Amino acid sequence: MIPPEQMIATEPPEPASPGAAAPQAATGIARAPAQARMVRILERLNEGGSVTVTDLAHEFGVSDMTVRRDLAELERDGLLERVHGGAIGLSRGPLTVIDDIEPAFEARARQNADRKARIALAAARHVAGRNALAFDLGTTVLAAARAVAAAGPQPQMRVFTNSMRAGQAMARAGLSVYMSGGLIRAEEMSLTGTEAVDGFSRYYFDVALLGASGMTAEGVFDYSPEEAAVKTVFLQRSAERVLLLDSTKFRRVSTVLIASLAELSTLITDAPPPPDLASVLDGAGVRVILA
Repeated sequence: MIPPEQMIATEPPEPASPGAAAPQAATGIARAPAQARMVRILERLNEGGSVTVTDLAHEFGVSDMTVRRDLAELERDGLLERVHGGAIGLSRGPLTVIDDIEPAFEARARQNADRKARIALAAARHVAGRNALAFDLGTTVLAAARAVAAAGPQPQMRVFTNSMRAGQAMARAGLSVYMSGGLIRAEEMSLTGTEAVDGFSRYYFDVALLGASGMTAEGVFDYSPEEAAVKTVFLQRSAERVLLLDSTKFRRVSTVLIASLAELSTLITDAPPPPDLASVLDGAGVRVILA
């Protein structure tokens, strides 16, 4: 591939289909030359870990076929790996992230907010009509709780959570909310400790919505041992265990291994998992829902 500093040529515009409207660029890179597009694709992979053909075609103002050709060339150069509907960045193995200090909740909430919003809406649709739901702590799970709340009162639904933010959002919407006792983690606004674990251990749930800081073929990870203990209870006491995880967290590890992938029922995410994860998920019978 030509280095970015040597890019001077442009490519002719693609012929438009009869009667078709000219494609519109979403971010000002309309009709970008091929090499400029490829540089931007690699930047997007560095930022988020994955890209989709549809998003790139819209951003660049070109056809899906043109984007697929770009991805194919980058794959031949060993710079990415194509998957169904898009591509992922290459990794020689899990990108190890051992976080001694958990990033601030509000900072995490702003990261990949569009991806989390799509996952949240898909999760709300998935749990509609259920009776007993568990929501753990996490920014994507909070977004899902708000999406469930926005759907309006569901008389049959009872929700259980250790997240004070999620509990407040759903209670204000008229849902029946049950919370545990426990130690309040001020930054996270969550309830943890023996009281929380013992409190939730008395219940069974139709479905648990869980967040995580990362996923590898080994399993699902989180930052906090205290939060992980509550997640474990939700996993053990739920008929369906749904992980809400945006694609930037694939192939990442953190402090605590919460569960193996075989302990999950469903993964709701915004992009196809990379092949190594997809293989393990498929082998474990985990359903993958793309938001």
